[in-house]
Amino acid sequence: MRAPRVYLAGKIAKNDWRHILVPNLRAHIWADGPIHTKAFSYVGPFFVSCDHGCNHSPGSHGASAPVECGQRQFTREEIIANNNAALESADLVFGYITDTDCYGTLIEIGCALSRGIRVVLAFAPNIPQDDFWYASMQTAAVHTEVRLCCLPSLLADELAAWALSVTPIRKDQR
Repeated sequence: MRAPRVYLAGKIAKNDWRHILVPNLRAHIWADGPIHTKAFSYVGPFFVSCDHGCNHSPGSHGASAPVECGQRQFTREEIIANNNAALESADLVFGYITDTDCYGTLIEIGCALSRGIRVVLAFAPNIPQDDFWYASMQTAAVHTEVRLCCLPSLLADELAAWALSVTPIRKDQR
């Protein structure tokens, strides 16, 4: 069985939470393809991780980086196309909600749900998940008060749950 393809939905920020889960993400770009880890293939999103923070302004999504950052700028149209292609290829969308104004994340969750992709939501501490009831009630699992240190084990548990949901039952097991 192949490794599941995982899309990590959530707000993008300098020193992003995804770096805890995906080795070598910092220098990776869309053109490099998925990042293969021991447990899964990370399919997106990929973003410019300038350690000076030049690509992490509110609403920029890496689309308005100054030339001096040394990395290619992406248009919003390119970001949408790349994210949608990655979502289409995903087996699991794991969303980590760290702020209530995660408008793009909600679109990603809706796209994944409409495609029948398994979606799991994790809420950072002090995020009022009641405001997210519409999305939460349609996902495979919801986790609350999730600290950064808990993300690796939580994702591992959800990958195991995904594997169980797609493993066919043999006739002799019925």
